[in-house]
Amino acid sequence: MPKKKLLVIALVCSLIGMSQFFLVPKQTAPDTLRERVQKSGEMKCGYWIYEPYITKDMTTGELKGLTVDYLNKVAAAKGLKVNWVAELGMDQIKPALDYGKIDMFCVPCSPAADFEKVFDFVGSYGSLPYYLYVQAQSTKTKEELATGRFAVTDGYLTVFETPKHFPKATIISLPQISSVAEVYDQLKYGKADALVNEHVSALNYMRGNPDTIRRYDDTPLFVKKMFFPIKKGETDWASFINDMTDTNKPENKQIYLDLLKKYNVPEDALRP
Repeated sequence: MPKKKLLVIALVCSLIGMSQFFLVPKQTAPDTLRERVQKSGEMKCGYWIYEPYITKDMTTGELKGLTVDYLNKVAAAKGLKVNWVAELGMDQIKPALDYGKIDMFCVPCSPAADFEKVFDFVGSYGSLPYYLYVQAQSTKTKEELATGRFAVTDGYLTVFETPKHFPKATIISLPQISSVAEVYDQLKYGKADALVNEHVSALNYMRGNPDTIRRYDDTPLFVKKMFFPIKKGETDWASFINDMTDTNKPENKQIYLDLLKKYNVPEDALRP
């Protein structure tokens, strides 16, 4: 084939290749979670019912509570609406985050080491003091309780913290699906001598079950900061939530304090 004809064919092929290059749409990086939420104007929350953080009207399905009000308000300040889309069990949280069913699990948590392996914990929801609780009529001294029976719930922070403070105690483990009331019932029915827990849930139990349990004394065994679980590795989203919920901001702290009054929660139970 003549050299000139070969050159023409090569030039045509080159032009075809270049035209295909320019016609192929440029690939763009997918939106981050933060970008998707800000574009939609909505963030999806998973939750479970945990008074006084989250309560549910069984007739209307309306959610209320400290956490619901707080997140609704601070999200609105960022131009977002919170959609409370899914009531989840403990084993459902990770897949719901991984597959985008929710953007954040919106119940404040004090993370145990096992959970930090599978979630990132972000945001700010104050601090939670943990106290020692006994049956209302208990006369046991702290020295006697040190070798007593302590109730805990599998997977929760107290499983790890209780033996640190009472290394000689016998631990009575309840399954993860146990309700908060079932934990305190261990004291009520004499199945355990003591337990370590936060005062928020104990207050609710004592109001519904007067003269059944009491706080041993007014000194917290320890205090833990509270956060919200999100999918691991979403650093941009984590930064956004940290800023949105920061209780050090004067406006957020005031919302927080107003809600403590609204829901009759003393600061020895929940601290900004």
